[in-house]
Amino acid sequence: MSVEEEGMSLREWLWLKHDDDNNKIERLRMYTQVVELVDFAHSQGNPLPDLRLSNFLLLPSNQIIYFPSSSSSSSTRHYSSSSYHVTPELEKRWYAPCPHQEEEDDLFSANVYSLGILLFEILCCPFVSVEMHSAAISDLHNRILPPTFISHHPHEAGLCLWLLHPHPSSRPTTREILKSQLLSGTEDLYPQSTYSVIVDKSKDVEFEILLDFLVSLKEQKEKHALELHQYIQMLETDMNRFQHNNVSNMLQTRMKKYISQLETAYFSKRSQLQLSEAVSNERNDLDLLRNRERCPVQEKHVGYSDDFLNGICKFLRYSKFEVAGMSEMDNILNSANVICSLSFDRDENYIAAAGISKKIKIFEFATLLRDYVDVKYPVVELLNKSKLSCVCWNKYLKNCLASADYDGVIQVWDACTGQGLSHYTEHQRRAWCVDFSHVDPTQFASGSDDCSVKLWSLNNKTSTCTIRSGANVCCVQFSSCSSHMLAFGSADYKIRCYDLRHTRIPWCTLADHQKAVSYVKFSDSDSLVSASTDSTLKLWDLKKTSLEGTSTDACCMTYRGHRNEKNFVGLSVLDGYIACGSESNEVFAYHKSFPMPITSYKFGCSDSISGDESNGQFVSSVCWREKSNMIVAANSGGSVKVLKLV
Repeated sequence: MSVEEEGMSLREWLWLKHDDDNNKIERLRMYTQVVELVDFAHSQGNPLPDLRLSNFLLLPSNQIIYFPSSSSSSSTRHYSSSSYHVTPELEKRWYAPCPHQEEEDDLFSANVYSLGILLFEILCCPFVSVEMHSAAISDLHNRILPPTFISHHPHEAGLCLWLLHPHPSSRPTTREILKSQLLSGTEDLYPQSTYSVIVDKSKDVEFEILLDFLVSLKEQKEKHALELHQYIQMLETDMNRFQHNNVSNMLQTRMKKYISQLETAYFSKRSQLQLSEAVSNERNDLDLLRNRERCPVQEKHVGYSDDFLNGICKFLRYSKFEVAGMSEMDNILNSANVICSLSFDRDENYIAAAGISKKIKIFEFATLLRDYVDVKYPVVELLNKSKLSCVCWNKYLKNCLASADYDGVIQVWDACTGQGLSHYTEHQRRAWCVDFSHVDPTQFASGSDDCSVKLWSLNNKTSTCTIRSGANVCCVQFSSCSSHMLAFGSADYKIRCYDLRHTRIPWCTLADHQKAVSYVKFSDSDSLVSASTDSTLKLWDLKKTSLEGTSTDACCMTYRGHRNEKNFVGLSVLDGYIACGSESNEVFAYHKSFPMPITSYKFGCSDSISGDESNGQFVSSVCWREKSNMIVAANSGGSVKVLKLV
C-alpha cells in the first residue's frame, strides 16, 4: 500500500474539517508538526524545495510527513468535500516568496515565508470560492490580513506577519518559530526585543493603525473622565481586541490631523451597530439589488470594528496625488474647449475624451503616461454635428461607443473605424448622459432636459421604454450588480431608482441635496454615490429606502471639501474611493467611510488644497482606471492629467 493510499494531504484534511469551528488547537498541532519537519531539514542544511500545504501528508497515525508532488499525485486530486479545486500551479503561485530575497539564505528564508502562508491557510481554510481564496492570498503577500482574522487570531496574526516580513533577514528561523508562545506555550508571544522590531517595521499592519487611533482618542477623553466615562469604557473594551500600539510617525501625524472627524465616524459606527441590533427596517424586496449572475462578491463585515478598521486603513493608506502622465493638448483639443466626459474601453487600453469641440478623441492610454512622447495624438477622431455632453464605452463590445449631445441625439459609434453606426433622435431637448448596461451589452439608457429617461437597444431603431421625470434629467447609470436596477439624478434635487420590470413608479426616491443632482454612481450593490451643485457628494444606503415617499434617512454620509456650484465637474468611484472635480481647478479624492478629502491635486501646480481660481478654469471630468488604480482627469482648458494615489 502506497503512502498516498494510507494518508491524505493537509489540504484534503482541512476540507474534511471545514464544518468544525472549534478545532483551532488541532490545526495548530498540525502546523507545529510541519514546522518541526522543516526545522529538522534546516538543521541538516537542507531547505525544502517545494514547501506548500498539499505536499504534507497526514498518516492514519496522525504523523505528518513531507511528500512533494513530484513523488505523488495527491495534490492533483479532486476532493469530494470541496466546492472548488486548487491546482498545483495555482498553489505554487500562492506559496512563491516575495521577490526581494537575499541570495546567501534564499531557500531557507523562502521556506519561512511559505510557512507564513501555510499558517494562514491552516487557520482560514476553506474559503467560499477559489476566487476569494486567491484574493486573500494576494492580500497576504502585501501583508494585509482580513479584519476577522486579526480579531479572531490576534497572536497568530502577529506571527504570520513576522514570517512574511519583506526583508528575509528580519524573519525568524524555524527554531525561533518553535519557541514562540503559539507553538511552545511560553508566556510571551515573542521576546520583548524581537516583538518591538516586528511592530516598528510593520507599517502597513491594519490593526496597529486602528489601535493607535483608539489610544489617541482615549487620551483625549480621559481629560473629561466624569462626562465621558461611557465613551472611555467603549474604547477600553475595543482596545483589548488588539495587541500592538506602534505606527509610523507619518501615520500618527495624519491621524492627529483628522482626529476629530475620525472620532465622529468611530462613534457613529458604534451607534449604528447598536441600532441595527435593536431594530431592522429593511424592505423585503432587496433581492433586486443583487440579482445578477456572477455579481462581484462584497466583503462582509461582522461588526463595527471590522468595518471601521477597513475604512480607516484605506483612508490613511494614501496621502497625495502623484502625476503619472499629462497632456497639455492645446494643438489637439482647443484650450478654450471643455472636456465634458472621459470613458475607458472594455480592456482599459484606450480612453475616449469628448466635449464641446464636437469631437470624440480616442487615445491609447499608454501614450498619456510620463515616459511617452510629449505631443499626444489620438488614434481615432470621431466628428459629431453638435457639442458633446457625454461618452460611454460598451462594457462588452470592445469597439462600441455611445455619445449624447446638445441636440438631444444619442449616437452609437464604431470606435475602430470612426464611423457612426446608428443615431436616435427621440429626445426633444439636450441629452446630458448615456450609459451602457453592465449586464445586457445591447441595452443602454439616456437622460435629457426633456425630463425623460429613455432605454434603447442596439437591435431596435426606436426606444424600448420611456420613464418620465418631473424635472430635467442630468445623469443616469445602470447598476453593475443587478439586471434591472437603474438610477438617475434630476434638476429637482432628487435621485430616483427604478426596477426596469416595473417602471410605473420609482423603486425609491432619494432626497437630501439642496441643488441639482449632476452625477450618480453605484458604489456597490447596496450603495449609491451622488454629486450635486450644492458642493457636496452623498452616499446612500439603498437598504434603508422605502417604496413610498422620499427616503431622506437613506443618506449615510455627506462629503465636503471640493467646490461645485454650477458646472459638471465629474464623478468616479472605485473600491470605496471616490474622485470628483472642483471649480477650484482641482481633483479631490475621498474614501466612502469619511466625510473629508484624502487629498487633492490642483491643475497647473503640484500643491494640494489650494484656493487659487486658476483663471476660472475647473476640472470637468474624472475617470478611474481599475487596472492600475490611476485616475484620468480633464479640465475646462483642455488639459488632461493621469494621477495616481500614493
